[in-house]
Amino acid sequence: MNLNHPWKKNVLKRLILSFICILLPLYLLSMIIYNWGVRTLKDEISKSMISQVSQYYSGLEEEFKRIQTLQYDVLSDDNLNALGAIPESMNDIEKMQSILRLQQRLNAIRNSSAYIVDVHAHIPAIQKNVSALTISTFDQQEFNEFKNVPLSLDAKLINVNGKTYLSASYPFVTPESKKWPIFIIAIEISQEKLRENLKMMVNSPGEELIFKSSQFEITTSHDAHFDIETAVQMLGDIDTNTAQTVAIKDKQYLAVYSYSYFFGAVLSKYVPVHAVFQPLEKYRSWFVLLLFVSIAIIVVYSLYVYKYIHKPLYKLVKAFRKVEHGDFNEQIAHDFNDEFQYIYMRFNAMLENLKSLIDQVYKQQLLTHKAELKQLQSQINPHFLYNSFFILNTMTRLGDYDNLEQFTNQLGEYFQFITRGDSDEVLLGKEVNHAKVYSEIQAMRFAKRNRIEFGDLPENVGHIMVPRLILQPIIENAFKYGLEKKSANGILSVHFARIENELLMIVEDNGEELDDEQIRSLNGCLSCPDEAETTGLLNIHQRIRLKFGQNSGLYMERSELGGLKATIRIMITDGGM
Repeated sequence: MNLNHPWKKNVLKRLILSFICILLPLYLLSMIIYNWGVRTLKDEISKSMISQVSQYYSGLEEEFKRIQTLQYDVLSDDNLNALGAIPESMNDIEKMQSILRLQQRLNAIRNSSAYIVDVHAHIPAIQKNVSALTISTFDQQEFNEFKNVPLSLDAKLINVNGKTYLSASYPFVTPESKKWPIFIIAIEISQEKLRENLKMMVNSPGEELIFKSSQFEITTSHDAHFDIETAVQMLGDIDTNTAQTVAIKDKQYLAVYSYSYFFGAVLSKYVPVHAVFQPLEKYRSWFVLLLFVSIAIIVVYSLYVYKYIHKPLYKLVKAFRKVEHGDFNEQIAHDFNDEFQYIYMRFNAMLENLKSLIDQVYKQQLLTHKAELKQLQSQINPHFLYNSFFILNTMTRLGDYDNLEQFTNQLGEYFQFITRGDSDEVLLGKEVNHAKVYSEIQAMRFAKRNRIEFGDLPENVGHIMVPRLILQPIIENAFKYGLEKKSANGILSVHFARIENELLMIVEDNGEELDDEQIRSLNGCLSCPDEAETTGLLNIHQRIRLKFGQNSGLYMERSELGGLKATIRIMITDGGM
């Protein structure tokens, strides 16, 4: 036993010595790396400042080039060219419409960038100054100032009356030319927005920025000790895209300069030297300790995160992937009483609810299909069928074979349409044709009592897909409740109107007169599913709104004929056309 003790102690010493030999070079290497890192960090801070200023300038140039592209695009605008070149070819209404369309385009340019205050179009031919916000009288003096701006191949921004603009004229003329442009597009740039964006580059107190060109000067100076005039005077003797130390009022600054040919301006940033480098010196004595503590914390934290966060999350992700592939039987469990246990429990409950909802939706679809079948079958009104057979019998007995042929064809078309339920939607032209066939059948039935007026569908709308059976039930409702009791002089009018992107299908009669309260009640019932007597109308109203949006639907009002006026409103979009 005694022989083993020295061996054990020797091994322990060797392990300790080996650990020290490993740590000592690491310690020395860490100090070397730290000193090298401080020097490198100083260089990187300078490069970072240069990169920040350059990237800001690059981003600003790209934004203003984009704005300028929009400005050049609007020079070819048809409305602008018509107003500027040939206004005499338009009447007052056409001029106003062109001005409004131009104003909409100018407003779109204005809303495209936060730097734009307003967009102006100076048009001498119509003596108007059209902007994105206003339409004012033409200002000749302001027009001359824009025209007489000296040509510069560098600076794109100009200063007129203390404001900054991007200006473009068509056709382009020099200030010395005796010709005049037919219009000028001037985009007013917000200096305040430029100043706000410059302030976003201020990372710490004491930093200052100057944006200087021959046209304007923008600064973010809020330090009373910073001499802006001295800094501006120094801009003439600098190298762009460099970082150098300068003295302003006996205070050292790390200055970065960048020049933009697009703006013809220099952007300079001044950061107090002590604010950049002095804090680095505080951490020299703590570096090694921080290094080892950080490594230890990272290792421990990594193990903790792996066990208590990564593994539970990975398990949850695997479960979600199974759900994505349609496996709703996955159940997951967690051993610890924490948030993941709650999430796992709710995940399991969610899957149960999903399976229940899927089952409910499946059953609901079956019920819906049955309801649609019943609704389709109910369209074959027994009374309508009986009366049709009576009419056929009468025509046969009287030998009215011409009308008999027409009537049988109409009945065939009618029943062919309502019994074919292959699709929930049909072309509007077919829907209207079905309603017209039904009206013609009823016209033969009530030929001596009622007169039917059926208008034509407007052009370019017959191809729109609409829900089946939305017009014929309303006509049927008008016969049943409005005209059936009239012994003579009954009128049913079906006509159509298109107003811009709005299509109206109007059914009105001169049947029993309704008071205002009854009409209000009828409109109110369209949003009340519990009212049995309006189930058909409610169904039509809801199907139209589901297809064409909340602004579409069925609306009731008093008819000028004396009875009820039912209007189907359909909002037509470009996609619907």
